[in-house]
Amino acid sequence: MQKRWVDLHIHSTASDGLLTPEQVVDFAKEAGLSGVSITDHDTINGYLAAKEKAEELDIELVPAVELSVSYKSDDFHLLGYLIECENPEFLKKINSFQEERRVRGEKMVEKLNELGLDLSIDTVRRIAGNSSVGRPHLADALLKEEFVHTYDEAFARYLGYHAPAYVPKRFLTPQEGIDLIHLVRGVAVLAHPGTSRSHEAIYQFIQMGLDGIEAYHSKHDRQATRHYINSANKLGLIHTGGSDCHGRRGEKTLIGTVKVPYQCLEMLRKVKEENY
Repeated sequence: MQKRWVDLHIHSTASDGLLTPEQVVDFAKEAGLSGVSITDHDTINGYLAAKEKAEELDIELVPAVELSVSYKSDDFHLLGYLIECENPEFLKKINSFQEERRVRGEKMVEKLNELGLDLSIDTVRRIAGNSSVGRPHLADALLKEEFVHTYDEAFARYLGYHAPAYVPKRFLTPQEGIDLIHLVRGVAVLAHPGTSRSHEAIYQFIQMGLDGIEAYHSKHDRQATRHYINSANKLGLIHTGGSDCHGRRGEKTLIGTVKVPYQCLEMLRKVKEENY
């Protein structure tokens, strides 16, 4: 039987990606994927915009969101899969996240202005388009206005953690993030554990209701992938995966480059069925 693949971690222009939701689905089709998930930060607008295209191309589109949480001064990302997007309390919460992103973006522009960079918030908003302003949009604006030579330089000099224009984000606690995903009958998965100091945190998150960990990821090598699959099995969690594609910023589009078995999507559905 022919193997089927999915990509369960992709960002669109609804948050900090460069591909429109429709383009994400197009690339997924070209890559021969059976299923795809648009996991934008703090918004489901990308998923909603891609539904018609996914139906047209006969690709399974998994409703999802990515939330930022903080634990012991470290930042972590939680992926909420198979969420029920119409929940009023959930929509109110993520809309408040969007407002916080807008204010944060304006504060970072103010800091850049204080540093002598004549960057307009209107320039940043034009680059962000319909999505809420994030640091990637600020980096693109700095590059466009030739205040920096590269995207990476924008973060290194101005926007990265501890850089002069950085403004801290208000994070949820892990319990708040997991509870919000469970509120909308979703499956809570810890994203790319290999990119953070997550060993101790995973055990704590399990006590809070964590359902799974992301084993397949563009920044996990084969050894790391095997490690997290084995860890998930030992801890009674499921494992998932995705490319974490943000589009083209000097690199190829990553959609479909991380071989995630269709079984991962089946495991998500099984957990949802068992939990709810």
